[in-house]
Amino acid sequence: MAHEILTVKLYELDKKIAQIHSRIQLSEMADRKQIEADLKVFQRECAENRMVLRNRLKYSKAEKVRQIYESYEKIENIIRETKDKICGSATEKMQEDLPIEERILLAEYILDFAMQAADEALLISMEAICIQMKQEERNDD
Repeated sequence: MAHEILTVKLYELDKKIAQIHSRIQLSEMADRKQIEADLKVFQRECAENRMVLRNRLKYSKAEKVRQIYESYEKIENIIRETKDKICGSATEKMQEDLPIEERILLAEYILDFAMQAADEALLISMEAICIQMKQEERNDD
C-alpha cells in the first residue's frame, strides 16, 4: 500500500517540477505583459493550493496530521514574514528597487529548501517501506 501512495505522490512531484521548469523557461522568453498576466494567474493558483493543503491538514481526523498542520502554519508564517522583509509585503507593490540578485538569491535558497524537503520525504518514505516490509515478513512467518 505504501508503494502505491508514494508512487502517486512522486508522480505529482515530477509533474510539478516539470511545470516549474516549463514556467521558468517560458517566462524567460515572454514579454513583460505576458509575465505579469502569468504571475497573477500563478499567484491565484498558489493561494488556492495553499488553502487546499491547509484545509486537508486542518480538518484531517488523524491526530498526527493535525500536528503537521500546526508545523505547516508556523513554516508558512516564517516564509511569509521573510519574503515580506526581503521583497515587500503582499499588500504592497513588489519592491522594484530590490536588486535582482537578492530576489534570485531568495528563489535559489527556497529551491534548496524544497530539495531538502524532498530528501526528508525520501527518508521518511524509505523508513515506511522498510517497516512495512518487516511487518509483511513477520506476517509470513
